[in-house]
Amino acid sequence: MLSVLMTLLVSALPFAQADVAGNWRVEFVVPTGERMVMMTINQKGSALSGRVVNEDGEFPVEGKIAGDQVTIQWSVPEQGEQLLITMAGTVQGDDINGVARLSGVGEGSLYARRLSRNP
Repeated sequence: MLSVLMTLLVSALPFAQADVAGNWRVEFVVPTGERMVMMTINQKGSALSGRVVNEDGEFPVEGKIAGDQVTIQWSVPEQGEQLLITMAGTVQGDDINGVARLSGVGEGSLYARRLSRNP
């Protein structure tokens, strides 16, 4: 009986959601240059919300987490239109490594570091 319980517990571990709630410094390189934003992520189960702040203002984000894979999107005004930015990466503790995609522009590498956790 104990061995069955241990097997169930161990097999459930890979499906646990990573904790990404907190304040993050996000840096990414895309065809238009290097960018840096500050991001606050709130997490409720697999659903993510929050905001991005940069020199152009504050913008809402939404996303999801599945295991250690995170995807977050936000839009910023660019030449009179909305530019969709998608961040996709792998969470490893207080780091996220992945890709930033700018709709219609291209993609590049992304690195994020958690600065603090949400209370």
